Amino acid sequence: MPSTGLVSDEHGGRTVMPGGEVSGLCLAHGGDVSQPSGGTDRVTALAAGLQEDGFDVSLVVPEPDAALPSRLDGVDVHPVETSRLGVSNALTRAETVASIGRRVARERSAILQLEHSTLAGIGTLRGCDGYVLDMHDIGFARFDHVDSPAAPALKCGLAWLERRAIDRAAHVLAVSEYMCRTLREEWGVADDRITVVPNGYFPERIEGCGDGETIPGRVCFLGTLHPKVDIETLEMIARSPAVSELVIVGDGAQRSRVDELATEVDSVRATGRLPDTEAFELMARARVLVNPQTDSELQRSSSPVKLYYYAALGKAMVVTEGPSVVDKLVSARAAKGVSSRRSFVSAVEELLDSPDARRELTRNARRLAKEFTWEERTRDLAAMYRELEEDRVFEG
Repeated sequence: MPSTGLVSDEHGGRTVMPGGEVSGLCLAHGGDVSQPSGGTDRVTALAAGLQEDGFDVSLVVPEPDAALPSRLDGVDVHPVETSRLGVSNALTRAETVASIGRRVARERSAILQLEHSTLAGIGTLRGCDGYVLDMHDIGFARFDHVDSPAAPALKCGLAWLERRAIDRAAHVLAVSEYMCRTLREEWGVADDRITVVPNGYFPERIEGCGDGETIPGRVCFLGTLHPKVDIETLEMIARSPAVSELVIVGDGAQRSRVDELATEVDSVRATGRLPDTEAFELMARARVLVNPQTDSELQRSSSPVKLYYYAALGKAMVVTEGPSVVDKLVSARAAKGVSSRRSFVSAVEELLDSPDARRELTRNARRLAKEFTWEERTRDLAAMYRELEEDRVFEG
């Protein structure tokens, strides 16, 4: 990597190769990247992919509880202690990671990319400015799914933090076209300050899956049991005479409800979180995969990782309408999109009863999945950084 041609700006600077290309990037994330999830997959995929694409990448994260994923082997990872006086929580993690991320970016003359609007919002209180904001979701909308007297106040407070994060960012990454429209139409963010980089999937995770026979009547759900997952629809699916088994793979806030459902309905099998090999093998042997969600701003703006894996596995799927990726899947006849609980169950029953319909969805999903890999997503992000540098977006 050339050591000449460095240019710095008042917000900490960035490394630029003589041809005008960005060289130094510092990503900061407040989560434990040793624990697989949609968010940590996104961060590690972008960090590793940008490094492979020729960027000099640093990654600032809290000290992990387990070994880091091997894809980060080429990335300069800075694990940081985030506890204060023996106390570690979301606020201390965000404050410490944002502050150290800012310092590392300044020391390395790199562009700072902050992962998530709440981290960035807290970072602005510590002097962060002129960074790239990666909006994993619209954070304040989470409180639409929280049944608590404090939820309205917490929602307002988080919206204020997100506004600070967006206003002080040089550029914003949105995970979906819907989120992009929301930022533009409701938050007043200019088009030239937004780039859409959806989530993706790792093809190697599903290698060897899907070779066996499917099990008649098996339906599966995979993913975090977030409050936006519609448990009532899962129960209706499980009670359908057409369903022999509903396998629910995942953990999260609604795990106790799922476990309770498994004790009440014989067809429900709740596994909790499983290693990738086991989870995807269960999915591959299913005839239909599902993603029932309650409609909300959070749900519509999301980029559900599970759907990219569903498509890559080449499975017939029924999904709740709303997210931009669902629009794309439905338009390509790669999924059945539905808007009500009753129509969701009917769509599942129709697919279980129609091998021809399943084959069509399978064929189209596999074809479309080639666009969804993390390699493709990272290539788009690398091109964005080079374009922004040509436009001198990060000039002081």
